[in-house]
Amino acid sequence: MKRIGIVLACLAAWLWATPASAQFKWGLEAGVNMSKVRVSGDGGLFDSSNRTGWFVGPKAQVVMPVIGLGIDASILYSQKYMKLESDGESSPNKSLPYLEIPINLRYNYGFSSLVGIYLATGPQYNWYLGGRGLTFDGYNIGHLERSTFSWNVGAGVNLLGHLQLGLTYNIAMGETGQIRDVDDAAHAFDMKNNTWQVRLAYLF
Repeated sequence: MKRIGIVLACLAAWLWATPASAQFKWGLEAGVNMSKVRVSGDGGLFDSSNRTGWFVGPKAQVVMPVIGLGIDASILYSQKYMKLESDGESSPNKSLPYLEIPINLRYNYGFSSLVGIYLATGPQYNWYLGGRGLTFDGYNIGHLERSTFSWNVGAGVNLLGHLQLGLTYNIAMGETGQIRDVDDAAHAFDMKNNTWQVRLAYLF
């Protein structure tokens, strides 16, 4: 909570200092998640395949037109999935619903009034909305964190003054959860869930 307070304070200071000529837009963003859970230090005991999900939510953007710098922020409902595999067996497909708030610093460069590109990077706060327990082959093997922090790096194109099509890599900065060894519960391993996202936004 302290980190999100700092970022929101910085965002408020930015908006306060933004000149009146800045362009404000809002709209809707949606896209596809391709996420993969990585388990650190388990010696290959657990593995996870890529799982495809989706996200949708409102988006706002402020850009200073001359220099192309700006900030965008979204409030997204994101549906991810996870499937663990070990010794030829796999767990049921687990639903991972999140409320995500990405806040990105972006740089826009226009080739014309109709076509341009952008680069974006910034923090993202994620609140997990589902059941936290993890099971495998009937055993309780771990849990998911209620809230996590990650970082976005992305790029895309601006089209026709309203459309944005982009690709983002979301990097987990802390553990997404923990998994315990089924045969030795004293051994716990950190999980991290990194995600590729293809995103499409329409801004008014």
